[in-house]
Amino acid sequence: MLRRILAGGLALSATGLVLATGSAASATSADELKAPYARAGAVVDADGKLNLSKNIVATWRAATGKYCVQVAQDVDVTEAVIQITARHALRLPHIAFRNPSATCHRDNTITVNVFNPHTARLADSGFDLSIS
Repeated sequence: MLRRILAGGLALSATGLVLATGSAASATSADELKAPYARAGAVVDADGKLNLSKNIVATWRAATGKYCVQVAQDVDVTEAVIQITARHALRLPHIAFRNPSATCHRDNTITVNVFNPHTARLADSGFDLSIS
């Protein structure tokens, strides 16, 4: 009985993930992100492509599991509160460096590293980023 409940919960979670991913994939590149209380925000794909943004200049994938997010100059990232949410299951994103970043080599840039918690290695994954 417990296995059926867990299997049903897993199926519902997978369905929700597919629906959420499907709607994000249909967005055009760098559409305006609707985040009235955030100073900046981004929806970034696993390949580093910027889907939605607010006050974001550019995003790119620097290496496997390493991403760069260049924020507009009028948003200071050195002391900002930054939240990151993984867009894929079994991925753990975190801020590796704030401005200046040795990985990204641009002003006002945040480096985001994404890990697979089971292997403890860097892994590609999309993420949502919010700066308040």
